[in-house]
Amino acid sequence: MKNKLLIGISTLLILVMAFGVFTLNAPNNISMADETGTDTRLVTVNGQGEIVVTPDLAFIDLGVQTKNVDASVAQQENAKLMTAVVDALKAAGIKADDIKTTGYNLYQTYDYVGDKQSDPYYVASNIVNVKIKDITKVGNTIDVASKAGANNVNNIRFTVSDDSKFYQEALKLAMTNAKGKATAIMSTFNKTPGVPYSVSEVSYGGSIYYDYSPAKALNEAAVATPIESGEITITANVSVGYDY
Repeated sequence: MKNKLLIGISTLLILVMAFGVFTLNAPNNISMADETGTDTRLVTVNGQGEIVVTPDLAFIDLGVQTKNVDASVAQQENAKLMTAVVDALKAAGIKADDIKTTGYNLYQTYDYVGDKQSDPYYVASNIVNVKIKDITKVGNTIDVASKAGANNVNNIRFTVSDDSKFYQEALKLAMTNAKGKATAIMSTFNKTPGVPYSVSEVSYGGSIYYDYSPAKALNEAAVATPIESGEITITANVSVGYDY
């Protein structure tokens, strides 16, 4: 009886081991299906949308540069003029929070007259960035600053205070543009684009920059400096993939 029981247990163990080996070697249909799948065929196109808007905000860099053989004198003269410029801007309606110092430099240099080098001197430079919420006053702001002592005016930038809603409209136009391209391409093999398989937002922009020369404001102080804001183009770009 005991021998029969041992023989039965041994036989069972052999069957279990054999089943395990068979299971390990058997193909796993579910895994294979997940790994292989089917190749997705895509048509990928780029779409662009543009919205033209009128700016309602401007930024200007205004600066004062002074020169002197004595560094401390150059600094003092610069501080006096820049204080006058800031005070004039505030008197013209620019809030203190909208005037921000963006750069200050003090360095020694020299000039050349022909082949002869001049004596060294110091240059002090102070630059503030001014936010102008009423863009009709951009030219007047330049004139006010120039009359107060600003001799460095540049980087006039027009933009909109909130471009998010315009950008979202531009995105919609970009998607429409992309679908039009995909429709034209896929029609050549009797297919039409459906719901996009993939969409990537690429980039956008919306600011206009002007390089402005201070000579105009300084030499024509009797005439208001004309500055035209023009229009801003808010651009959205997308990359869209359609499967078929």
